[in-house]
Amino acid sequence: MGSNQIASRLALMSQFGQRNRALDTLRGFAILLMVVDHVAGILMHVSIDYSTVRFWTRLSMPLFCVLMGYFLPAAFEDRSFTGRVMTLLPRKRFIQLVLATIVINVAFYAWYQELEILASLTLAYVVAVVTGRYFVALVLALFFYSVDPTAAWLDYPLSVVVPFVAQGMILERYGTLAALVSGCLLASGVAWLGMGQSGGVSYMLCYFILPATGMVAWAAKRPKWHVAGLETIGQYPLTCYLVQYYLIFAIAAAMR
Repeated sequence: MGSNQIASRLALMSQFGQRNRALDTLRGFAILLMVVDHVAGILMHVSIDYSTVRFWTRLSMPLFCVLMGYFLPAAFEDRSFTGRVMTLLPRKRFIQLVLATIVINVAFYAWYQELEILASLTLAYVVAVVTGRYFVALVLALFFYSVDPTAAWLDYPLSVVVPFVAQGMILERYGTLAALVSGCLLASGVAWLGMGQSGGVSYMLCYFILPATGMVAWAAKRPKWHVAGLETIGQYPLTCYLVQYYLIFAIAAAMR
């Protein structure tokens, strides 16, 4: 076994042996932004517009996607080394993601007649498992937005979610410079994404793909940096996300 292979495996073990507190904090921050967005949209009926807080809360979606993509290579890259622990880890996460998706969308679909972002992330996870290291090429899927059939039943269509998740994998696998190039490609969607389609706001997400990438790249190099409350939320993202949704829906139902 070569020294490079040994170093790679030791790094992989180290990554799963301790948490990056800065990345946990970013996860918590993304969830906080989502809570603000949901309160503004569901309880206060604020529209998504440049003049409202819901434009700025668009950052939450690209940030969550890039974070998800950043952790994918460690879960799927070295199956010969993963063995029992590393194969069960992504399986466990996938089951948790599926269960949370079902529980949340019971309420969300009844309210909006479409599936919310966890459904999109679950499908993106499956695509990543199937395509493996070639998943990064799907950063180009954004250019197929206009013919994406999932836009009819997903709040965030796969042609947007999959490229944003792939951006995180590019950052982890190829570094900041490569992610800057692919990020600029995705950011160009501000000018053309959904052009001619009334009511679509997916293009607004493209404003935040480069900031999200930069935040993850910064946090990855500072594993001890943290903000206590946000770090705790980031350690239990699915639980916190699920609870906030049902609390907000319960309040909204009581206000009717």
